[in-house]
Amino acid sequence: MLQLIPRELQELAQWVCAGEDKVPLNPRNGRAASVIDATTWGTFEEAVRSGYKHIGFVLTAEDPYTIIDLDATENKRFQARHDKMIELFDSYTEFSQSGAGKHIIVRGSVPTGARKDKVEVYSTARYMICTGNVFRDRPITDKQSLLETLFSEMRPAGGGEELTDEASLLTDDQIIDTAMNAANGDKFNTLCRGEWQGAYDSQSEADFALLSIIAFYTHSNDQVRRLFRMSALGKRDKAQRDKYLNTALSKIRGNEPPPVNIEHAARPVVTHVEDAAPSRTIELLPPPGLVGEVAQYVYSAAVRPVEAVGLAAAISFVAGVAGRSYNISSTGLNQYVILLAPTGSGKEGAASGIESLISAIRPSVPMVDHFIGPSAFASGQALVRVLDERPCFVSVLGELGWTPQHLCDGRANPSQLMLRRVLLDLYTKSGWNNTLRSWVYSDNTKNTNTVKAPCVTILGESTPESFYHGLDSSHIAEGLIPRFSVIEYRGKRPPRNEHAFTPPDAGLTARVSDLVVTALHTQNNNTCAPVQCDPLAMRRLSEFDVYADERINGTGQDAEMQLWNRAHLKALKMSALLAVGNNPHQPIIGQVEAAWAVDFVTSDIERVLKRFSTGEVGQGDQKKESDVRKAIDDYFTMDVGKRLSHKAPKAVVAHPHVIPFAYIRSRTRGLSSFKQDRLGAGRALQDILGDMVAGGVLQELPAAQVRSTFGINTQLFTVGEGW
Repeated sequence: MLQLIPRELQELAQWVCAGEDKVPLNPRNGRAASVIDATTWGTFEEAVRSGYKHIGFVLTAEDPYTIIDLDATENKRFQARHDKMIELFDSYTEFSQSGAGKHIIVRGSVPTGARKDKVEVYSTARYMICTGNVFRDRPITDKQSLLETLFSEMRPAGGGEELTDEASLLTDDQIIDTAMNAANGDKFNTLCRGEWQGAYDSQSEADFALLSIIAFYTHSNDQVRRLFRMSALGKRDKAQRDKYLNTALSKIRGNEPPPVNIEHAARPVVTHVEDAAPSRTIELLPPPGLVGEVAQYVYSAAVRPVEAVGLAAAISFVAGVAGRSYNISSTGLNQYVILLAPTGSGKEGAASGIESLISAIRPSVPMVDHFIGPSAFASGQALVRVLDERPCFVSVLGELGWTPQHLCDGRANPSQLMLRRVLLDLYTKSGWNNTLRSWVYSDNTKNTNTVKAPCVTILGESTPESFYHGLDSSHIAEGLIPRFSVIEYRGKRPPRNEHAFTPPDAGLTARVSDLVVTALHTQNNNTCAPVQCDPLAMRRLSEFDVYADERINGTGQDAEMQLWNRAHLKALKMSALLAVGNNPHQPIIGQVEAAWAVDFVTSDIERVLKRFSTGEVGQGDQKKESDVRKAIDDYFTMDVGKRLSHKAPKAVVAHPHVIPFAYIRSRTRGLSSFKQDRLGAGRALQDILGDMVAGGVLQELPAAQVRSTFGINTQLFTVGEGW
């Protein structure tokens, strides 16, 4: 993919490389590189040949390029702005290394670097990791005018104000100690040492940054000047002139926001509920016909009976047998199912129940084993080779865990990417008139034949924690996970079943055998039967199609759009599967089958969306915001004594509308969503709080208001209108 990087960039000797830590390295010798030292850079070819994980392009004042870095975000307002920027700039755009963010490269320049609302803009003294993973295939275009507009929005000109001094609340040592140990303490320490090269375009910018940090902790301008002059930056002659420092301070003070009304603010309504109901709660009845009978049998024969396990097994088994022999709307009836249940709750009952059915049928129909596939897919090519031997089967994949997320990750290896591609294709290529051209997926070990109407059904097992922990909206947007139906059990471990392993009765065995024989007959005769739909059922499914369109058009989130995008197709396939179970010789979808399928698909989608809304999904921004909201919810239900135990400042614990940063930090620093962030828990918390303030969810009290109202120097928040 690196060869897709624009040729005009490749031709410049402004390339570095980097390992996992992304520290820039000289591609010629692997030593540290500097973005302001051209002797430490190399050519594109040298960077590629270096063997390091990343290569990066260095921005300089001499080249005409600017990078617009769009960080991944689940904030709807930010994402909408990012999408608009991509359209307006209409220049070469590639995915970031994570696969979640994007980089726009344009011609033009900005005076300094800027960062706001998950957007960063740089023209010089920075380097950008380049991937060649193209999102928008355009030439690099000249967008100076647009850049100037964007920069003015991101870095509005700060006004000045007449400087007035107040008494300091903290000593010099207290301010230094506080600043050194703050979330941006590394930045403070670095600037104090005078190390600004590579981070700022000029020392004047670095001076302004350090003055801003010190001014945050004191409204005494005399103290700010004194502390600044104690630093390495404050040693040059320019810094000894009060006029120079006062000019900067007037801008800093002029940019301080107005006070926040905290006396009449409403306390937030508690938003975090552990098991909040989805927006549309549906109590599913047992499925009609043979699918329901198989589900009941698997449930009754399990060591630890769980209805969800029986349902997942029944859908998967019937689809694995009949999926290729019947079509609805030009597609087969194969299903992708994920069964989620806690460890030890009986997930294994699905596989054992299917095996019991197979064992009961095998004496009379030995070919039933032909419908059982492998228990693991080593690669996409391996899966295609299985289809060469048996074009219709069900595979039970134990402990699926993070596999779907890994397949959809931007960092997936070639083998994982190929498996994802195969699974995406197989879901929709099960129709009788479709073929899987195996040479597309062939490798050096074996070229396979073209497979007509390949029909793979998957039943994957996992715990809710494993599946949801690694999931985020970008994985759903890739399109694979929305193809899966999620069947979930979150109850306690069921008691042991005294009647476990009871074989199916003669009636169920006969009905399943009839389905197997019919499927084998159509397969051997190279035929396929269409599933009909009565008028009332068709109307119900059409109404559901309209409802899904309304949900898609009513949201701006890719994840929700993708989930509802497959809803109608999933309902069609499920209702047809139920009809086949009722009558494999003349299947007709009736109102009962259509209604059950619609309710099943709706419940599935709402369940996943609920996990997103309550912050149970993934480790991204949405999860972090949910964790912060939960902490704030808890704070407003605490008494004063408990707030003090969480290190909330004494001056504010009794205030009904104010939440101290120290409390939020103490509640979130140990959570995995923050602890596992690549930036570290402190930086991750500051970033998500900044996003919540920008989105109107929270308001931060200005430092001057905190000092004048409470007599302390700390970060305080109150809820905003967007809460």
